[in-house]
Amino acid sequence: MNFAELKEIIKQLKKIVPCSQCNKKFIEDGIRVLTTIQNEGLFHMSCFNCNNQVIVHVTISEQEGDEIEQTLPDMSKMNIRTHRNIPVNENDILDIHNFLNSFNGDFKEFFTKES
Repeated sequence: MNFAELKEIIKQLKKIVPCSQCNKKFIEDGIRVLTTIQNEGLFHMSCFNCNNQVIVHVTISEQEGDEIEQTLPDMSKMNIRTHRNIPVNENDILDIHNFLNSFNGDFKEFFTKES
């Protein structure tokens, strides 16, 4: 994603993703880009009103039959998913802690293991 695309995504996030706690709109200063790769991005959004925080995953995808354009993405093609109202509990933290204690850092091996 280029800078213009990121700016447009943030603009759209402000418009369509309300805070799940207080229902206020997020402001630009409360939206951070965590990472992007190709046509996907991960955004951290913090509510200025109640300090609620959410992580938003955005995927820009071309719909079948569309020609690829060198312009800003069509926001109707943007798939924005939020994981709202799913609190992180102590067990979640312990699960991650236990996983990281036993993980040797070999992602290639991790993703090729059979379940």
